[in-house]
Amino acid sequence: MTNFSTKAIRNIALMGHSGEGKTTLAESLLFYTKAIDRMGRTEDGNTVTDFDPEEISRRISISLSAAYTVYKDIKINILDVPGFFDFEGEVASAMHVAGAAIIVTSPSGQLTVGTELALAKCAEKKLPAILYVSHINKENTDFKGTVMAIEGAFPHVCVMELPIMEDGKMVGRIDIPSKKAYDIQANEIAFPERYREETENIYAKFIETVAESSDEMIEKFFAGETFTEDEIRVGAKEAIKSGLLIPVFAGSSTKVLGIRGLLDKITEVFPAPDERKISTAKTDAGEVSVKCDENGAFSAQIFKTVVDPFVGKLQYFKVMSGKIKAGDVVLNANSDKIEKVGTLYILRGKKQEPVEVLNAGDIGAVAKLASANIGDTLCDPNKKVIFPEIEFPAPMISLAVTSAKQGEEEKVIQGLTKFLEEDSTIKLKKNADTGEVELFGLGETQLDIICKKLKNKFGAEAKLQNPKVPYRETIKKTVSVQGKHKKQSGGHGQYGDCWVRFEPYPDGEFLFAEEIVGGSVPKSYHPAVEKGLRECLPNGVLAGYPVVNLKAVLYDGSYHDVDSSEMAFKIAAHNAFKEGCEKAGPVLLEPIMKVEIIVPDAYIGEIISDLNKRRGRINGTDVLNGKQVITAEVPQHELFKYATDLRSITQGRGRFSMTFERYEEAPPMISQKIIEAANKGKVES
Repeated sequence: MTNFSTKAIRNIALMGHSGEGKTTLAESLLFYTKAIDRMGRTEDGNTVTDFDPEEISRRISISLSAAYTVYKDIKINILDVPGFFDFEGEVASAMHVAGAAIIVTSPSGQLTVGTELALAKCAEKKLPAILYVSHINKENTDFKGTVMAIEGAFPHVCVMELPIMEDGKMVGRIDIPSKKAYDIQANEIAFPERYREETENIYAKFIETVAESSDEMIEKFFAGETFTEDEIRVGAKEAIKSGLLIPVFAGSSTKVLGIRGLLDKITEVFPAPDERKISTAKTDAGEVSVKCDENGAFSAQIFKTVVDPFVGKLQYFKVMSGKIKAGDVVLNANSDKIEKVGTLYILRGKKQEPVEVLNAGDIGAVAKLASANIGDTLCDPNKKVIFPEIEFPAPMISLAVTSAKQGEEEKVIQGLTKFLEEDSTIKLKKNADTGEVELFGLGETQLDIICKKLKNKFGAEAKLQNPKVPYRETIKKTVSVQGKHKKQSGGHGQYGDCWVRFEPYPDGEFLFAEEIVGGSVPKSYHPAVEKGLRECLPNGVLAGYPVVNLKAVLYDGSYHDVDSSEMAFKIAAHNAFKEGCEKAGPVLLEPIMKVEIIVPDAYIGEIISDLNKRRGRINGTDVLNGKQVITAEVPQHELFKYATDLRSITQGRGRFSMTFERYEEAPPMISQKIIEAANKGKVES
């Protein structure tokens, strides 16, 4: 394997809507460059970058996959990224290490959601991008309509290679910068006259965009001077690098049409790793710049982990500076632990090829690092640096997870814990209020697939269901009751007698006080009364939920010199609690969540209408980066699977977050249903 210098490396992420042809494009790029000898198909489950059993069965990408190829002595690391919204964490990982992106879209005549989001993310991250219109040879395609729809939202999009179509088939292409026509085999052909006016219009927009790449170019443009071919080439590369230009190409990945032109532009206009923005990292002395230079001190960052029950962990990393060799000793800067690097690999899907050295900017993998996790920095032990963490989207849904088979709970939890190392967008947490273990993620499909992988990899079967809502109970009235326990069974009897006043207490969860006068209940028994009351708090009288906002005042009672005991007064307190709460107007409280929803303006009416149906209260709206921000308060019970519903309403364009706000009295109809369900459960159990 050739040792590629930093200048001879390109790292590209394939992004876009699910099902638009990213994996097929990866396959076509590999096939054209002879990295593989036959093209696989997603329908047949034999592509290089989709090899997980769940990917094959569902025919969608669910994990970031890497594959390299070589074209014109340039090593191209391809990162095939899932387009399904549940797997945005994989997109975040890819964008963190990629030097550029190819956004794949279909010629449907529309701006698809996945294309819109990918273009927006590239603009946000200042990641150079090419737009590739795939499936151009399919029936009823609309290349021009697609470009116009995308240009309407992203004006920097400009055709750089115009497809020549005959009878619905792509037979050639026009290179806009040179205004030359080529057939599919890249041989120059006669310029089709019917394309001349269209080409001139596109060329004019292209030149105007390229002119913005530098002050010298813009001055020359306004002076009416003609650019040289070299100026156009350099200007186009700078415009793409800065995000001023997003060039459009077309092709048919299944027919390997237009692939050569795309590869030419990948190698010509996409930046090498050392041409990207210089990275920053933290050191003990403060923040420093880390140049992507193969002659510098070694540093790298892990961006993906694959867990295998037999092989262990395989870590994908990008060399940020210097170089790494098999057998090197490195520092995990995040854990402060020394690691010895075993065999280094470069990747082509699930195939791992050993390599001796990887230079700055390159992507590779290593197995069996003891302390490494996603986002960790590996570096020279004498030059400690820590790169910024990868910014992953926060979980938006949670489901309670249990074992499908009795006695395998620990096996399920241990297996799921392994997947936390693979995917930073999932969390596993025990709910202290309900006792349930909850699995958090970005969507139902993601969590379902994790459970399928759990069974396939670790033989543990998990069951998902809506989590319990942590309701509470409280009282609305003040009452005084007697709690008495008297029992005679030979020898010493049991006697405890306490009068307790129960009051609403909005300032806290529980307060015990005493107003005993004259020693009717000796002080030595006061703690027993308090303990007895506290033991009752977890189980309210309505539906067995914890009782809050309660004040209990011990104000009278009686005792027996011989038969009274701490246990007797505890039992008396239990009796007082039950009777007192039943008489004091008990009500059910439900948790209210503060919700912040970010959506495009077109969806605000539908979102507010949906929140009203969920018993939500709108607190206000605002505008942030051209989108509507809606803040509302919604009962937690109404937000189960809201991530899925929001995605459906907004076609994937909406985002939300929620935090606990407070408890409120549940409406009578809701309360009655909850109480009936709880009591039914008690009877059945």
